[in-house]
Amino acid sequence: MTLQILSMATKIEKLILLDADVISHFISGGQFALLPSIFKNRKVLLDVVATELRAARKFKTYIDNVVSTGFIKEIDFQANRQVMIEYAKLIKTFGKGESACMAYCKFNKDILASSNLKDITNYCDENEITYLTTMDFLAEALKENQLSEQECNDFIRNVKAVGSKLPVNTIAEYLKNFKVRSI
Repeated sequence: MTLQILSMATKIEKLILLDADVISHFISGGQFALLPSIFKNRKVLLDVVATELRAARKFKTYIDNVVSTGFIKEIDFQANRQVMIEYAKLIKTFGKGESACMAYCKFNKDILASSNLKDITNYCDENEITYLTTMDFLAEALKENQLSEQECNDFIRNVKAVGSKLPVNTIAEYLKNFKVRSI
């Protein structure tokens, strides 16, 4: 009798691919160290996104530190031909980071973390890609008592103070008026 071994291709846990906007929000909001612990899934950063972030001096040290300590793993985006073909199509319409993350998630069935809803929503819905925004991460941190309501509000204020966009001024406003995504 021969034993058949199950393929390791079956994934046990979905990864969360972090796009540049979510990372920059957490840095600007003063809660970057908390980001890897929100949601249980492993956080990863495509090399394309990491390169994009490292180009800005204010983010380079954060990215280098979090990758070198292993809190967020940097992964090679160009490893799969199918993903690269999809990326080539997407890059005509979207930015490098969003295109890379969306193409990767489509074929690997992972989760996209991006707050650029104007760019990602239709594609993610059409391709059954789960996505989370910065505000979803904040809502989860509040729910899990990792941040207080005041700390969430301070985060939102700090992010907006540097010119980044978030849809609300308080976490209570988000919880009341928006669909909170979770995994």
